[in-house]
Amino acid sequence: MPAQNFLDNLENLRVVTSTALEYVQGNRDEFVQSATGIQMRQAEKSIGQVRVLIVQLEKEFTILQYSAAAAAAGSHYKRPSCA
Repeated sequence: MPAQNFLDNLENLRVVTSTALEYVQGNRDEFVQSATGIQMRQAEKSIGQVRVLIVQLEKEFTILQYSAAAAAAGSHYKRPSCA
């Protein structure tokens, strides 16, 4: 069951990310035209936080791929720390 939960969460992440991307693409120009200075700063802060999450996800996906490759090769892969 944990493996299926993991797959379900990956699918949920894909759907949410796809939906968010569509929304940003469809509303970006209107936001720039109508946002106040405070709202622009809030958007910049949120964008920075999203970028940090993207980097963290990319690291986790890389570790997952190495772990899967090692498991397929029959070795016991030890997860490196992400400090």
